[in-house]
Amino acid sequence: MARAVSLPISEDLAERLRAEGEASDLPPPVLAASLMDEGLKTRQFPGIVYMDGPSGRRASLADGPDVWQIIRALQEVPADQHDPVETVCIESDLHERQVDLAVRFFEAYPDEIEAKIEDNRAAATLIDEMIAERDQAVAQGNTAKYKRAKTQRSYSGPSL
Repeated sequence: MARAVSLPISEDLAERLRAEGEASDLPPPVLAASLMDEGLKTRQFPGIVYMDGPSGRRASLADGPDVWQIIRALQEVPADQHDPVETVCIESDLHERQVDLAVRFFEAYPDEIEAKIEDNRAAATLIDEMIAERDQAVAQGNTAKYKRAKTQRSYSGPSL
């Protein structure tokens, strides 16, 4: 539930917020709430930063990959592995402290990270389907039909 809060800010800050809101197509109050949320999270977890990208803003290690990528890698370690953190560290060249930071962030904000993992899975599924359709069209010698179908498809998640 949203709650309105009045905060004193300088004219300069108000103008910067307005300009950034216009550039990002977000109303200034929504942008301000988002920036405060990100700011509080990065203060709580030094070493976490928020990055812009094709899939939107996401939590990342300041010196490494996105948090969701690390958590997904941990989730994909086979159950018979003795230490998933060690496995991810070896396979990714990440330091244990980096993986631990991502895990602590995930534990505090699981919905945010799970949403990014799910967005990635949905995009990967769509890509796999498109590749299978293309391969089938090529095998049947019907590339014109594939090109029409491709232009009619849409992905409802964040842009990649």
